[in-house]
Amino acid sequence: MALDEKTLKALEKLEYTKPTEVQEKTIPLILMGENLIVRSQTGTGKTAAFGIGLIERMDAEPGKKALVLAPTRELAVQIGEELKGIAQEHRHRIVVVYGGQKIEPQERALRRGVDILIATPGRLLDHAERANVSLSEFSIVVLDEADRMLDMGFKDEMDRIMAQIPEKREVLLFSATVDELIKELADNYIKGTAEVIEIGEKKRAEKIKEDFVQIPRRKKYVELRKILQKGDYRKVLIFMSTKRGVDYLYERLKEDRFHAEGIHGDMSQARRERVMGNFKEGKVRVLVASDVAARGIHVEDVELIVNYDEAQDADTHLHRIGRTGRMGKMGSAITFIEAPETEKDRNRSNHPDFAWMSGGGRGHSKKGRGRGKSRSVGHRKKKR
Repeated sequence: MALDEKTLKALEKLEYTKPTEVQEKTIPLILMGENLIVRSQTGTGKTAAFGIGLIERMDAEPGKKALVLAPTRELAVQIGEELKGIAQEHRHRIVVVYGGQKIEPQERALRRGVDILIATPGRLLDHAERANVSLSEFSIVVLDEADRMLDMGFKDEMDRIMAQIPEKREVLLFSATVDELIKELADNYIKGTAEVIEIGEKKRAEKIKEDFVQIPRRKKYVELRKILQKGDYRKVLIFMSTKRGVDYLYERLKEDRFHAEGIHGDMSQARRERVMGNFKEGKVRVLVASDVAARGIHVEDVELIVNYDEAQDADTHLHRIGRTGRMGKMGSAITFIEAPETEKDRNRSNHPDFAWMSGGGRGHSKKGRGRGKSRSVGHRKKKR
């Protein structure tokens, strides 16, 4: 690809030795200044694809600036980390701005100058309105996880941002799906022609072994506990459909002495970053998450995905299980399918969550003796 020696040196340090399909097909086109529409699942190396392309363009054309829009704070941070790694031998100024963090440090970073700006839409507009950044200075725009940005209701913000970008611009649109809405988005934002690149089939990765378990809701936790105890997995990601469910499940797992944490949109940004950092480093073995973590977050070596609650649609399901089996590695996924309850299932006294009511089970452990923790578990389940 005739990349700069400084870029190659950084890639060697990162142990990037062979380009993935999306990198092989998109980097040369980015270097040529083409508009792109790329359908590619997460885990295929697309961040490095546009990252390498942008950094090479910054070198070849001093003064050119690039903007990367991402739907979530976690993804923006992830992109920033990867691009800084690729640019470590260069002197490009890469700045990441997102909500949930104090705006003053971001203002200071922007005032020092920026070559590549990575941002969530809402916080970027805040900075533009405060005159901390002029969007008219950016001539390359990357829309990462474009379908997710539409799903999250960022269409108005994206329209306002693109209206301030110069007409003469390059747009690199990456999406896991390319449906009519994405095509309409591309038509509105891309001036001129665009290369369309499709990476892989729209299906789960072949490296993922997926099982479906039909089970009544009341028996899910017992089955989950068996899976975790039997499998001895190093990293497990469990998906719940609600924030309340996330809180309930990870607290329950911690009570059963699993190294577990939870993450969802109502947690502070500092806590979310701390939890994700601990999970990436292996300090936390089990992470319970809402769908905020389903897209764009790359954590090495997640061995098992558990859909404790089923995904709302097929695309979300694909994104969830796409957290494992990445970059050619094997992974496993288990999805609980809720089955109708039998009369025995409906009898709470037979259910582990309520064993303390009949004088046995969890409520009479040495630690609790029927007080405090065990009773609170039963109360939470009853309330839920």
